Amino acid sequence: MKGTPYTGSPAPAPHLRPHAAAGLVFALSFLFYLATLAPTVIWGDSAEFAIHAKRLHLDISADSHPLFVILGRLFSFLPFEPAYSLNLLTAVTASLAVSMVYLVVFELTGSVAASIAGASSLAVSHAFWLHAVITEVYDLNAFFITAIVLVLLKWRRMPEKHSLLYAAAFLFGLGLANHLIMALSIVGFFVFIALTDRRVLLSIRTAGFTILSFLIGNALMIHLLIGKLIAGRQAAAVANAAAGGAHKKAMFTVSLKVFHDFLMYLAYLFYQFPLAGIALGAFGITAVFRKNRDAGLLLSLLILINMAFFLTFGPGAARTTKYTFYIPDYAVFSIFIGCGFAALADYFRRKGYPGKPVCAVMLFLIVALPIFLYSVAPYASKKLSVDLLHARSIPYRDNEEFFLYPGKRGYTGAVRYADEALKTAGPGAIIIADHTLFTVLRYCQEIRGMGNDVKVLPSGSFAKRTPETTVAGNYGTRDIYLASMEKYYYRVRELRDEYDFVPVGVLFKVVKKPGKA
Repeated sequence: MKGTPYTGSPAPAPHLRPHAAAGLVFALSFLFYLATLAPTVIWGDSAEFAIHAKRLHLDISADSHPLFVILGRLFSFLPFEPAYSLNLLTAVTASLAVSMVYLVVFELTGSVAASIAGASSLAVSHAFWLHAVITEVYDLNAFFITAIVLVLLKWRRMPEKHSLLYAAAFLFGLGLANHLIMALSIVGFFVFIALTDRRVLLSIRTAGFTILSFLIGNALMIHLLIGKLIAGRQAAAVANAAAGGAHKKAMFTVSLKVFHDFLMYLAYLFYQFPLAGIALGAFGITAVFRKNRDAGLLLSLLILINMAFFLTFGPGAARTTKYTFYIPDYAVFSIFIGCGFAALADYFRRKGYPGKPVCAVMLFLIVALPIFLYSVAPYASKKLSVDLLHARSIPYRDNEEFFLYPGKRGYTGAVRYADEALKTAGPGAIIIADHTLFTVLRYCQEIRGMGNDVKVLPSGSFAKRTPETTVAGNYGTRDIYLASMEKYYYRVRELRDEYDFVPVGVLFKVVKKPGKA
């Protein structure tokens, strides 16, 4: 039997081969995401990725994800609308991550049932599921992290196979080309390697091949970096962009709000794995450390370092979307859930309780409780008049339903908004829009061919364009509309002295006040 039974779990059922079960986990999770997949474009980043995939726009910065864009370009050749094709890409990468969790838990426990439990807990967890049915990069990042964990655990069992170490380095380099937050996991991986066999760190040959493997995996990023330097970009400017650019200050801003954010982190974790998942995860942490301290330390470091970094990240608007950055933590925690499932099943078996009914009940709770919670939460929030989200209001988006329930089957609110906004503005008009709305408007213009005679401008840009400069430079020659009245994005206070904002459909027409003409 392959896999090292660290938690003393039973051998897998003979009628279900472990790796065949991994394929079944992939297929079922993909079908689950396919059934709840967004049918078209979604607000913000999802629309932007579709545009970048069409243009094959590749960049190197904290906000760019060149590997995902290339994969998106390949998927865009499918006979579907580009946004839907990229949603399919995310469903595939999410299903791969779920399969990796299955394989990691099997490597740690040797139990098919426990592996299915761990994979299922991730598949139906809120943030992971939400980002599996829209176009996003976070689930692909979870795939790379769990894949590297799997390879390193196999290398620990067979330390003489340095090819596994090289494979881990290659995956790490490739993962960085998808998302730079992958870099945070290096501490956990390095510590695990040192604890397993520190001699490999001192071997020039092994270290050299490991570095070479990383460089091959990271070849896309290196190519983009060299291209920018050849194009005349200053090295300091490129390094600044790659290190976070405008986000750097937020990344290292620490305040007393970190305690509030820690409590929110725990709340997010509970929402991903309500009751049964949290209990099994806590039990699994104890079980893994008792049977394999090094594996427990690796998994714990992956969670703790990522959590510590993002607890301090982003004052302001970024604080409301932090759960997206915690998705790798949820993937690792689901491994603990699988290990806790195995340990608890073993405990009940040793006490003389029938194993199969207990396992069936635990698996049912792992899957059913989250789905039930996500189905009830939007209605409970409205009924109790409790604003759990503090999210901005956007036309054709019910915030409670959109954010609290992950599934996006049948949701077309973004396209409905863009269609109405572009028709309302009319030929020759200007719409000033923030990122969330701007990307949807540009997607519908560029890819759906809607309202191309309307000029859509971002509410802010690196060229220091602001709503005030756009309005002042164009008023009187074109009709000008704001896509929203959000003060944070549109600097409404700076415009109010001279202009009024008249609601017209989903837009706000900019009109000079009497006496200011």
